[in-house]
Amino acid sequence: MNYDDRRRSARVRAVAMATLETQGVLNANDQALCTVHDLSRNGIGLETGQPPTKGQAVVVRLSLDDEIHELRARAARVSRCEGSHFYSIGLDWSECAPEDLTFLDRVLGVLDAD
Repeated sequence: MNYDDRRRSARVRAVAMATLETQGVLNANDQALCTVHDLSRNGIGLETGQPPTKGQAVVVRLSLDDEIHELRARAARVSRCEGSHFYSIGLDWSECAPEDLTFLDRVLGVLDAD
């Protein structure tokens, strides 16, 4: 399936690390380390071995310079990577506060400049 056709905003490719904390009681291990693949004003694409369930609320921790920022998100897409124990996940920023979106704009500005 081609997810590019349905995106509401352009994604910027990124190579970074993030942490993910699931909310609720669905996962026995609520902490995960993730690789960031891309980022936009509406969401983020990650890969992890400890995925949330689709629709689950999460907290993503991203850093810019010396600042670590927590962003609230919801798992919009979770799919297992073929031949792997890892999952490709897409998170939606719809639950972010305005100050979180300001931080995302700063991150996107830095990524666009590279």
